[in-house]
Amino acid sequence: MPKFDNIISGFWGNTAKNKLIYTFGALAFFFVLFDGIITYLLPLIIVEHGFSKTMLGIILGTAAISGAFFDFTIYKIFKEVIYRRLFILMFALAFVYIFIVWIANVFLLYLVAMAMWGFYYDLKNFGTLDFISRYSRKKDLSTNFGIVQIFQSIGYLLAPLIAGFVIIESVGYKPFILATVFLFVSLFFFIMLIINARGKKHFLPLEEKRPKINFLKEFDRWKKVGLVIFPVLALAAFMALYDSFFMAIGPIFGETLPMEPFDGLFIFAYLLPAAIIGGLVGTFTKKFGEKKTALFGLFLGSAILSTLFFSSSPLIIIVTVFIAACFTSLVSPIIHTIYANYIHQSQKYKKEIQELGDFSSNFGYIIGPITAGFIADKLGNLATFLVLGLMGIFFALILFIFMPKKFSLK
Repeated sequence: MPKFDNIISGFWGNTAKNKLIYTFGALAFFFVLFDGIITYLLPLIIVEHGFSKTMLGIILGTAAISGAFFDFTIYKIFKEVIYRRLFILMFALAFVYIFIVWIANVFLLYLVAMAMWGFYYDLKNFGTLDFISRYSRKKDLSTNFGIVQIFQSIGYLLAPLIAGFVIIESVGYKPFILATVFLFVSLFFFIMLIINARGKKHFLPLEEKRPKINFLKEFDRWKKVGLVIFPVLALAAFMALYDSFFMAIGPIFGETLPMEPFDGLFIFAYLLPAAIIGGLVGTFTKKFGEKKTALFGLFLGSAILSTLFFSSSPLIIIVTVFIAACFTSLVSPIIHTIYANYIHQSQKYKKEIQELGDFSSNFGYIIGPITAGFIADKLGNLATFLVLGLMGIFFALILFIFMPKKFSLK
């Protein structure tokens, strides 16, 4: 059986010492192509069916509500959170999801579809954190998370361009066919990953078998861990809110710009920097530290984004979004790196770190699209991004005060 991780890594050089990361990157790339196309289509489809932007935000927020519920039940469903079983269920739900979106035309069906999305996206997050933590040395965590972000970002930035090219006057069936093909390709690389991972060394300590505990004791553990890592959880929640503004309003705003058939360029400009910057995250954090890199990135990116309101030229709008995202794209891989560091420091709290980390992101994805839709209905699309930029500036300044320089959980 050919080693697909070696084949893929040949195209990318020797940035990662563990070539298995590249097979995982290919899996992630095709999966997010599928997910990105459907994510781009959803706001357009929902608005086509006569829903307001506020209702759009409520529908999209349903995904995060189901994800938040799943965060605190995953360890009751699975005795051990191992990437293999998580991804098997993820793929199964993804195929159900795309079918429901295809037939959806009423509010209830959209809610069901978004619940499916919330479940499988959480499975993807838990599985990714487990896989990279399991097959990465501690010193390589930032680099490997950055590499996976590159693959994911390329997939997400290509998705709106592909969708934009195949959408003519209405959404139609062609984007759904493409998304399904990409999902099957991702499944193929998952099979290759399982085959190539056999016998590979694990760097994550074995999980301690923990006795079953009641809800009150479990809540005490969440409280203990949550208080220590709260600044990071708050940053994760805000970055989810930040991203949801673009995902909810971006496709609609992009369709209003006179750039056909390049309607997807607005979202493309937002996602492109993550593909470029991802591999440099480890370099920045080693030089400036995780806190400074993340918060300066958020501050500068938000400040630049806030100027978007004063732009009228489509070209200036695209360039502004691109430059802003060059800074904000540093933040997410650093958040995941901090989570992984916590897990390496204290394996017994892995469950709580994963649950609270994913719950905080889901919280941002709940309030983000609802807030974005409401602002867009009241103030317009451009003003929505002005408000987002001002929020980012304020939030970065607050965290500069309250976030610790070093991250430790004993």
